[in-house]
Amino acid sequence: MIFGIHASVRNGLLESLSESRPLGVSTLQILPYRRHHIPGAEELAQFRKAREKAGVSRLIVHSRFVPSLGSGDSERRRRSIELLSQELALAGSLAAECYVLHAGAYSTGDSPEAAGLRLAQAVREAVSTAEATFPILLENVPGGGRRMGAELEELARLLESLRRLGISSGLCLDTAHAWAAGYDLSLEGGADDFMSRAESLAGASAIRLFHLNDTLAERGSRLESHWHWGQGRLSGGTGIAFLLARAGYESVAAILETPKEPGADARNLAYVRRLARKRESGR
Repeated sequence: MIFGIHASVRNGLLESLSESRPLGVSTLQILPYRRHHIPGAEELAQFRKAREKAGVSRLIVHSRFVPSLGSGDSERRRRSIELLSQELALAGSLAAECYVLHAGAYSTGDSPEAAGLRLAQAVREAVSTAEATFPILLENVPGGGRRMGAELEELARLLESLRRLGISSGLCLDTAHAWAAGYDLSLEGGADDFMSRAESLAGASAIRLFHLNDTLAERGSRLESHWHWGQGRLSGGTGIAFLLARAGYESVAAILETPKEPGADARNLAYVRRLARKRESGR
């Protein structure tokens, strides 16, 4: 896998590159804009130029908002489509490789199946409006309540709904979210089962990105928790090393979304790189 980090845009798009530069990573994930500030054409052009100089060859844009694309409330869905269109247009202007999206939740009294169909139709409308040509990657979530996309079966169904409408799409698999949803990625057998199931349901080629996060959450707790590698519940076992060395994913990006503390990105990158080297040398 090709390791990268999620960089903050809190101080502007250009400042996000200052996080990646000293780490020597060529893959970066960012949000499309900082809060309450939509970048203009000049700022976007400056970022593209600076990105090239920084050696960031692969840029991933992650949805900033929690969408209601599958909502039964037509006004809420309309607003979500507008926001998604805006973000997709920005991602295109940033020359993003792909865009990561959570499926969101279905409405009270509704069904996840009906919400999934509305989601796909909403994404198609937003993609068309933004004239987006890059793939939309659905990310698995911890689950709980009416949130869609925690179980691989549901994630695959949502992906198939996008495919049927001709939307370029794939999956982003988050290790911390999978653990919180009940998948045991701490051991090799559990990681193998998880990946084999994902490949069987969606196809290996659909898995286009990983979010590589440790977690403090209990397995199956449905709780959102991203934590430092070497300090969480996924560290120390054989599962993540197995995942990192799985054949067929050598050129797939793996983004660390671990907490931002001084020196933390470098330490977390060093940890997963050691795991990958150790697994490779032990073959």
